[in-house]
Amino acid sequence: MPEPLFDALIARAGLTLTPDQRASIHAASRHLAAATEKLRPQGGVEVEPATVFAPKGSDA
Repeated sequence: MPEPLFDALIARAGLTLTPDQRASIHAASRHLAAATEKLRPQGGVEVEPATVFAPKGSDA
C-alpha cells in the first residue's frame, strides 16, 4: 500500500501510532490486503448458485 494512502487511512481511523507501530502495521498491510482480496467474490452474479423457490400455493 502506498505510504500516503496508508497515512490517510490511519488518520481517518483516528489512530496515533509510534514510528515502530506504524512501520509494523504498514509492513503487515500488504498481507492483509492479499488475504482480503481472496475473500472477495470472483466474477459477477452469474457465478452465484441459481436457487429458485416457488411461492407457496403456486403451480410453478
